[in-house]
Amino acid sequence: MLVDGFTVFGSWPGLTSDYPVENLINGLERFKVTHACTLSSKGIFLDAAIGNQETWEACKQDKRLIPIGVADPRLGGVEQVDYCAQQGFKIMALFPTSQNWSFANITVRAILERMAEHNLPVLIEAGREGDASAIIEAAHGLTLAIIFSDVSLRTLAELISICSIYQQSPSLRALKVPIGEVISTLRGGLDIYLATRLLCGGDTIEYLSQQIGAYRLVFTSRFPVSCFSSAFLTAQYAQLDSEQRAAIMGGNLMRLLG
Repeated sequence: MLVDGFTVFGSWPGLTSDYPVENLINGLERFKVTHACTLSSKGIFLDAAIGNQETWEACKQDKRLIPIGVADPRLGGVEQVDYCAQQGFKIMALFPTSQNWSFANITVRAILERMAEHNLPVLIEAGREGDASAIIEAAHGLTLAIIFSDVSLRTLAELISICSIYQQSPSLRALKVPIGEVISTLRGGLDIYLATRLLCGGDTIEYLSQQIGAYRLVFTSRFPVSCFSSAFLTAQYAQLDSEQRAAIMGGNLMRLLG
């Protein structure tokens, strides 16, 4: 089983090509993807309501597609969570970086509360310094599964100061990448997960599997806007046992989606 936790269709800022849902469906065939969580880019960059409707309609074309709902705290975010729950979406997403908003926005807490009420896991961009802490603070006390997305080696390096984990992982030590904030968060018993797309340096996936457990990692590619193979090969050929690999490449996400 191969499940991709984040794919997208439509246009993307900075790219000249458009990526219709047919491109995504063709990619599922080519890469033998069992299921793919996906959304229309309009939900991020235009209007969440329009994007969610387009996502729902597009996913009717292929049973392998699982719709991701977008909630935008700047415009009807709580209402969009309700809409998606009523429609049958299994997962939501928040894009603070792409939409340029802060977790200090009081509406964010209301959105997260509503996601918790509907038992909807949420994928959240966490690519900036301090995002991980801001997300945890905003969701404090909620029963909610959160997938950190866009966490990269460089981002992790900005999160905290140098720590003793350098002595434990040669490639992380060489890259000067402290990941203590993420590791301490995940060890704290919170229902937090880490998307793998940008974790492509050296033995990073192996190291995280040892430190926080493979059950906390979720394979994502952002295909076709981003290259599928680079994300896939790093995760697929990490030095893991078969149970760990199966969990990362689909088992963890399917459990979250029920």
